[in-house]
Amino acid sequence: MREIYIRKLHYEEARIKLEREIQDAFVEGEKYIEIVHGIGEGILKKMTIDYVDSQDFLKLVERPEFLRSNPGTTMVEILGPSNEILRKYIK
Repeated sequence: MREIYIRKLHYEEARIKLEREIQDAFVEGEKYIEIVHGIGEGILKKMTIDYVDSQDFLKLVERPEFLRSNPGTTMVEILGPSNEILRKYIK
């Protein structure tokens, strides 16, 4: 599982990094990513959730509070082709 760390970044820097790293994870066939945005005022968490909601191939993973390793993270499932299918097209 890939971890994307956007904590302590300015909003625009975090958005650009989030988009780029999610695209990389998709191309590499990752199934789940954990986005570390921190707690703070919730600005980066809201940006993360808004971005995930705007993409067809992403889905928020709901986890019970007691299973969360860190309350400053959001788990996302990538709904895409499997590694085997990707290997056919990427060589």
